[in-house]
Amino acid sequence: MARLIAPVVTQVPIQWLYPTGRSQESSHKSWRSRYFDWADVIAGDFHYIRRYLPEQMPGKIVLTNTTTADDVELLRKRGVKMLVTTTPRFDGRSLPTNLLEASFVAVTGKHPLSSGAYRELLAKSGLEPDIQQLQ
Repeated sequence: MARLIAPVVTQVPIQWLYPTGRSQESSHKSWRSRYFDWADVIAGDFHYIRRYLPEQMPGKIVLTNTTTADDVELLRKRGVKMLVTTTPRFDGRSLPTNLLEASFVAVTGKHPLSSGAYRELLAKSGLEPDIQQLQ
């Protein structure tokens, strides 16, 4: 299936696949909302989560990547119980995962790094996920 789809998908504009610019800030009601209702844990890229975020998410746990202070407040207002970001928070914003990866590559001077090397560097760094109780 990938052999058929990949050549086409790699040629379409990134905006078709991933929210960019102002579209990252907007929400859309969608049939996808039923999955938010069904799941106890919502996990994924925050731009996608915000794009399809229902008005109410009482008691849900969100596991995601980079979030800002405004994103945290949005989730709090929607009733999210807990927010877990994969990286620590500095000055109200969780550290972007790609920035952390780039830092590790720069420090080691090696690319690509194995998953074991990333785990080792992460352990040495002392960096941990950010966990916030919102309700």
